[in-house]
Amino acid sequence: MYEDILLVLLAIVGFVFIVRLADRKGWIKKYGMKAYGPFLMWSTQRGKTLIDRLATPKKFWLGYAAVAKWICAVVMFLMMALLLWEATIVDQIPAENAPGLEMVLGIPGVNPIIPLWYGILGLLVAIVIHEVAHGILTRVGNMDIRSMGLLLLIVPMGAFVEPDEEALVKTDKRRRMNVYAVGPATNIIIGLVCALIFSSAMMGSVEPVQENPIIVSVVDDGPADMAGLRFGAQIMEMEGISITTYDDFYSFSGPDPGENVTVSYYYEGELRTAEVTAGVLLTSVSPGYPADDAGLEPGMIIFSLNDTVIRNDGDLKTVLSSTVGGQTVNVTALVYDSDLGYYVPVTSVTSVTLMSRLAYYQEVSPGTVDDDFVDYGFMGINSAYMGTGVNDPDIILERLATPYAGADDLNSYVTSSLRYIALPFYGLAPLTSTITDLYEPQGAWGALPDGVFWVLVNCAYWIFWINLMVGMTNVLPAVPLDGGYLFRDGLDAIVRRVKKNASDEVRLKYVGKITYALAIFVLFLIMWQLIGPRLLG
Repeated sequence: MYEDILLVLLAIVGFVFIVRLADRKGWIKKYGMKAYGPFLMWSTQRGKTLIDRLATPKKFWLGYAAVAKWICAVVMFLMMALLLWEATIVDQIPAENAPGLEMVLGIPGVNPIIPLWYGILGLLVAIVIHEVAHGILTRVGNMDIRSMGLLLLIVPMGAFVEPDEEALVKTDKRRRMNVYAVGPATNIIIGLVCALIFSSAMMGSVEPVQENPIIVSVVDDGPADMAGLRFGAQIMEMEGISITTYDDFYSFSGPDPGENVTVSYYYEGELRTAEVTAGVLLTSVSPGYPADDAGLEPGMIIFSLNDTVIRNDGDLKTVLSSTVGGQTVNVTALVYDSDLGYYVPVTSVTSVTLMSRLAYYQEVSPGTVDDDFVDYGFMGINSAYMGTGVNDPDIILERLATPYAGADDLNSYVTSSLRYIALPFYGLAPLTSTITDLYEPQGAWGALPDGVFWVLVNCAYWIFWINLMVGMTNVLPAVPLDGGYLFRDGLDAIVRRVKKNASDEVRLKYVGKITYALAIFVLFLIMWQLIGPRLLG
């Protein structure tokens, strides 16, 4: 990972050095090129005729711009609400899990979430349509375009349409706001169209090759990880027993915790076998809650609880369901001994005093408590059999093809949207061979070679993802982003109505101070996500 980032950075440094040298020597000037920061900028007068033609249906574009302004206003409000909410939960993020600067930078190959080539494609599409949209509304507003061109940083990073800045400043607010609004709004619209193509048209035509459950998460240094099981492995058998569904895995009653279970699975087109330590592994322990107070730690295996051997996740839930808050129950745990190479009993932990599950949820998530809520003993843990999470192929496919399935209220729609955007964090974007080998396209898409189909699928998702990120970032009310200029002009219109007797100088000074202060505040909210967890952790 870090080697790839280093190579990309070295390539960028080499590119910038060559561009600067060529610019200083005048070698690239005759081709209409020049150095522009770290970029190579190629300017041309070509393409202006095309922009003029696209801008011909002025009534259409004026109507589109009116819709674009509403889109920007709504997304601007949602983005600010999201940043404010994230600022309130910074203290809940452990310092070791705090995002790094590379996560804020949307640079393909540097940001570990964004794949290099799909990221470059998505960024190129996003910038081209963003700038062309600006150019069209510039001409619709009867303002000139000075030049058009490309920005290159080794590869094309985008396009630009340079309007006449003086004309843009002098024109009325409505025309100027039209120009600023259509860029990010077009990114958002194109992104949503690509999401529809990705999910409905493409993933909606895909079916699993086999119905066996697929590993979707593996805990570092847990039993599955140490045995070589990886994301995308499809479990076929455990101890010779066929595992055809998630429920089969969840209720599998095999060897005692700490003993080995034989797992047969498909991975990268091969049938493999692994010996994995059986048992329910604690993947996390909430500080200040019963399990933590008792001395239980992540990485331990629960051997027994309330004098019942815990052979699977179902056993753990059944035992807890038979307890009540305030009850003290016996617990036996195992911990891995690296010197011996196997799990041994933890002698320091013998019991745990449970709390009320109802009391916990009333404290942390009162919205989930309803008339059907069942109260029983609560430990404050997350767990997974063998330290691995699995899901049925159809559930994974549903998440990709019908992300809003089952959503019936605002909260569930928001959750589904965030989960869809977060597919890269779950290893589901881009879709690699570890997942694509387990599915096959049907119908017309099935006529394409598998490799071509999955490349198109990934292109559709990343054009959606990058466009959405570019659009949402650009609507933030912080100059020099488009949203900053939209906010400034919108605020100026409000101030004109509120302070009718104020001079232009006073009004512009008032608007300028508020706009500048908000831009600093937005920057603070973004940087707080980076430094807050490290300071408070």
